[in-house]
Amino acid sequence: MNERTESPSSAPATPSATQSFTEEAARDAALAAWRGMRIEQVKAYHQGKSSGAKLSDFAADKALSKIEGELSRYRGAGVHFEGSPRLTARVTAVDVKAAPQRVTITECFDTTEWKAMQGSKSVTSANQVRRSTVTGSVRALGTHWKVVDYDVDKEHAC
Repeated sequence: MNERTESPSSAPATPSATQSFTEEAARDAALAAWRGMRIEQVKAYHQGKSSGAKLSDFAADKALSKIEGELSRYRGAGVHFEGSPRLTARVTAVDVKAAPQRVTITECFDTTEWKAMQGSKSVTSANQVRRSTVTGSVRALGTHWKVVDYDVDKEHAC
């Protein structure tokens, strides 16, 4: 299984989907889309808004709605984020025979160094779960692979 730890800095290029990906190519394309979504998500959360971030290049459907909804709630509360989460994503399932082709990704989302801020004051709760398991669905959509949904499991720390 592919496992990679990333530090969000710049969005990777997402390989274009073709008629049919091999399992290895699907893994690589899905991980690139996942990393791209996370990098753009961190950028948007630092700004407190999605303008300027390329979220829709890497996320669609429920995944994009969840991020936009969180951003809206944080913006309404005057919250932005500083620092960066530690991201460890790995492919846990690949279905290249499905239409569209799909990949499942499991990630340890560690927010220990990612702080919620109101102005210059940290508003990160001391009781907040800092390491969550995230499971996501990535699909070949049109000519790109995009994250279409994800679920955060705060009950099982990673």
